[in-house]
Amino acid sequence: MSERKIVLEAAQKLYRLKLVAGTSGNISMRSLSQPDSRFFITASGMAYDTMGEEDIVEIDQAGAPLNPAQRPSSEWRMHLEIYRKYPQVNAIVHTHSPFATGFAVCQEKIPLILIEMKPFLGGDVPVAPFAPAGSQELADGLIPYLKDRNACLLANHGVVCCGKNMDDAFIVGEYVEDAAKIYYYAKTAGTPVILE
Repeated sequence: MSERKIVLEAAQKLYRLKLVAGTSGNISMRSLSQPDSRFFITASGMAYDTMGEEDIVEIDQAGAPLNPAQRPSSEWRMHLEIYRKYPQVNAIVHTHSPFATGFAVCQEKIPLILIEMKPFLGGDVPVAPFAPAGSQELADGLIPYLKDRNACLLANHGVVCCGKNMDDAFIVGEYVEDAAKIYYYAKTAGTPVILE
C-alpha cells in the first residue's frame, strides 16, 4: 500500500471515530523508500471526508512540499521534529479527541490507571507545555515528553501519538482516549487508584 493511501485511510478513520472535529488534527508517516528525507502528511485545512490520496502532501526534511501547489498541515514542524529526534518513530497521529483534550485543557496528565497503558503508551500520559499551534516552540517543547512514552498531551491543544508504523500510532491514539474517558468517569464516581 502506498504512503498516501496509508495516511488517507488513517485520517478518514480518525474522523469516523470522532477523534478529531472539522479539519483539526493531522497524520503523517515517513517515506518507505526515503525515510530520513521524505515524509507524507495530511493537507492544511482540508476536510477528511472529501480528502483523496492526491491531497496527501509529500514534504522534504525542511517541510517544503514537493508539489508547490500543496500546503502541508500547519503542524509539520512538530511531526518533523519528532522524526528527527526519535528514529524509531515512523508514523504520527495527532488527535483532538474530546476526553484526552479535556485533560490537556486542564493541563493534567492521565495517570497509569489501566494495565494496557504500560505496554501501549509506555505508562502515564504527560502534558507538554503550551505553545502556539504550528510553532517551532511547540515542536521543541514536546520532545522530552516522548522520551519513554508513545504519547503526550499538548496543553490546551490535543494529543500526539507515535508508533513504529501507522497501525501502532493509531492504536496509541485510541488507547489514550479510552484511558482519558475511563479516568474521567472514575474521577466522577470516586477516587481512581493509580497503578504506578
